[in-house]
Amino acid sequence: MPVPRNTLTARIQRLDPESDHAEIVRLLFFHEFPWDLRTAGKLVIWHLYAVPGTAARIGPTDALAGRSHTTSLAFGDLVAEGFDSPSGRTVLRGINRGHRSGRVSTEDNRYALAALAVTAVRWLDRYGWRPLAPAERTAIAVFHAELGRRMGVPDLPRTYPAQAEYLAACERTRFAPSEAGRVASERTLAMVRAHAPWPIRPLVVPVFATLLSPGVRAAVGLPDAPAPVRWAVRSALAARRRVVRLLPPRPRPTTPRTRRNLPPATAEADAGRVDLARPG
Repeated sequence: MPVPRNTLTARIQRLDPESDHAEIVRLLFFHEFPWDLRTAGKLVIWHLYAVPGTAARIGPTDALAGRSHTTSLAFGDLVAEGFDSPSGRTVLRGINRGHRSGRVSTEDNRYALAALAVTAVRWLDRYGWRPLAPAERTAIAVFHAELGRRMGVPDLPRTYPAQAEYLAACERTRFAPSEAGRVASERTLAMVRAHAPWPIRPLVVPVFATLLSPGVRAAVGLPDAPAPVRWAVRSALAARRRVVRLLPPRPRPTTPRTRRNLPPATAEADAGRVDLARPG
């Protein structure tokens, strides 16, 4: 018999968003919305470019692809295995070792964590195949606040409305055009174009411009996309939402490791140097 689409949704609704936040986030990221949340996570980098001080600390983008790969695996391991698992502790040690250099401030990391959480929820509000329940929003907020606490980043709000309000305040006071942000954005888009199939390479910039907020675009010097591109992108995402709604739930998790056919994380895995307030 086919498995109903809302099977996992019903399971999530039985969990407590405070005590079970890690399990709720794992189910959302790897079963319910893996493509959506992976895509939303890629957009967060432009929130970092939009802050001049953060953009200036990013440094050369030559190693951006490598950092992106490392950070994706590390964050995926945290979600899949949990903060207190051997591999989770390994990842957190790698993150905190990198932050001891002092190049990334506590406020930068607090802003990056809020951007990760809020951008994920905003994306699902617009393009997810189903709406998020209030408990799921709370679980996402608590997960990122707990990650911040373990990174030595205190005072990140533990509710979604408070995180969204904090991020909005940061955007009002910290977003500004800068040469560093513009250059970092252009180099990142050039990397995306280089890996895209050649027929769609001209669409890379207008597609990303469609997906980014006006404030982010203005800060990194990215012009608005033409109206036909905006319509096409949003129509395609709306069509995808309707199709995914009809599909059965995923029988197996879609994680950064399963997508790359990599073995499960181990306590001995090298978490590398992961800075959440840097590209990755």
